[in-house]
Amino acid sequence: MNGHNAAASIQAAHSVMKPQPHRLDPASYPLKVTVPSRFRDLDTLGHINNVAIGSFYEEGRAALNRTAFPPEFRREHGMRMLIADVHIAYLAEAHYPGDIEVCAGIGHLGRTSYRIDLALFQNGACVGVCETVLVNTDGAKPAPIPEEGRAALEALGVRGG
Repeated sequence: MNGHNAAASIQAAHSVMKPQPHRLDPASYPLKVTVPSRFRDLDTLGHINNVAIGSFYEEGRAALNRTAFPPEFRREHGMRMLIADVHIAYLAEAHYPGDIEVCAGIGHLGRTSYRIDLALFQNGACVGVCETVLVNTDGAKPAPIPEEGRAALEALGVRGG
């Protein structure tokens, strides 16, 4: 890892570990998905385990990508998004039974990549935040995000940041 990439990774990790206040407010996010916690998500202490927490973020990420880039749009433009980086901060325990509200929005939009900011809420409390960087590729190398796709991502921006 070169110095620039290491510094960027440390900065990204810090922004997740010490989230800005707007990241803890569900009203900041344009997209929300409710996912029920499952008994199989429990760890030995009776909390939702870290692997399961990652799957809740995955649901939000998938919903955002389907909203911005429907399958026919991705096929038409030869798009293939790859996850380049993920940072998760665990802020509080999540429990079973109970629904998890996954909130998602775009935190940054580049030429070939974008960052999805996500947060998990249970009973109104933020239990975690996540940042995921995705890169659009043509299957072999990074490729510019099509203009219609950029407009869709811009419309899904996180408010307050």
